[in-house]
Amino acid sequence: MTKQGSPWAAATLEDLEGAVEVLFFPSTYQACMSLIIDDAIVVVKGRLDRREEVPKLVAMEVSAPELPADGQGPFVVSIMEARCVPPVVDRLREVLRTHPGATEVHLRLLTGSRTKVVRLDDKLRVRPSPSLLADLKQLLGPACVG
Repeated sequence: MTKQGSPWAAATLEDLEGAVEVLFFPSTYQACMSLIIDDAIVVVKGRLDRREEVPKLVAMEVSAPELPADGQGPFVVSIMEARCVPPVVDRLREVLRTHPGATEVHLRLLTGSRTKVVRLDDKLRVRPSPSLLADLKQLLGPACVG
């Protein structure tokens, strides 16, 4: 809350390359508060504030992007970062290679309350199918996809 009692927010905006803190001052926050939720995909337009050592983005406009509804988005596999040891990574690569296709694969690495998403090499694109899901769930557990 501001001194005048108006709500505002600060959030971390992440993409595949990095993260930046975003400040949503009252007028912008009122207009976009329903879009600012964990793991939401948003487009933020604003100005860069470089007054401090770590730059921040001051949001001026926030919107939800138009995403294709045809399932052409990336195939996301979640795994605890601590489980990313060579034998598991090698087996994951083998599973993905046995289901070749055109869909990009993103690996969501989970570490406590933090999440990092890594786009895998184009050589590991897949064709989503029930057998791929079964193979991944057998290797990584039931919560690794979906």
